[in-house]
Amino acid sequence: MSKIILGTVQFGLDYGINNMLGKTPVEEIHQILDYAYSKGISTLDTASGYGDSEKIIGNYLTENPDKKFAIITKVNSSGSLLEKQLKESLSRLKLKKVDVLMLHSFELYQKLKPQLNIFCKKNKGKHFNELGVSVYTNDEIEVINSDPNINRIQTPFNLLDNEVKRREKYTKIKSTGKVIDTRSVFLQGLFFKDTNKLPVNLEQLKGPLEKLKRIADSESLSMEELAIGYVSSMNFIDNILIGVDSLDQLKKNINVLSNSISKELVDEINSISIQNTNLLNPSLWKI
Repeated sequence: MSKIILGTVQFGLDYGINNMLGKTPVEEIHQILDYAYSKGISTLDTASGYGDSEKIIGNYLTENPDKKFAIITKVNSSGSLLEKQLKESLSRLKLKKVDVLMLHSFELYQKLKPQLNIFCKKNKGKHFNELGVSVYTNDEIEVINSDPNINRIQTPFNLLDNEVKRREKYTKIKSTGKVIDTRSVFLQGLFFKDTNKLPVNLEQLKGPLEKLKRIADSESLSMEELAIGYVSSMNFIDNILIGVDSLDQLKKNINVLSNSISKELVDEINSISIQNTNLLNPSLWKI
């Protein structure tokens, strides 16, 4: 459970291709955080771009001072000084310091890179402990991996964006001492969507998605069990970010976290290859 990071985008936005519930009500958010804490989940991932997620978390932490969560937050603007954005996030979170400050994209990293040396000297250790970048592609990872200011990389990993595509790069990251947080375990909910109702631009994924469903059914596994079991079986991954939009969904995910899958099953999943990797990048879906 200590490897799980609770994603909070649904706390502030109507997010996810298969999210039928919309933005999570504040009362239920508090129930989710209470339950997560009781089960040993101790890290939250949020961002300035997640609606009022930071503000809701800040209010919760103030009202529940006995519940200590490590906080990862992200800045997302190149039009404002990095230090100003950090202070604004800290104000909304009602904190003096976050554990990890992330740059929300590789493009943002490139634009803000000239600020990083001075920014880190002034603020690292005082207002944040680690600096990270949220990336998508292996080429982006190559660039980030050479930057000593960056301690942490948040990157996709799942049943389709899988070990075959990622192991070499992720192992290289590990060798430099950087931390790997993986996201998109459920590919923004795509693994649960009716394959007959896929958006037109994702119809090429119908076959691979149906194969995953057949694999899960043949092993009497839910898609949650297959997806989480696959990612958690990888020894080069430090932490797994899982977003939820309801308390029931969190409980369901927690119930399958201790399950593992066989090497044979991992090999079968790895045999699925998506040639058009843009299909695996939700930021390019335009739906």
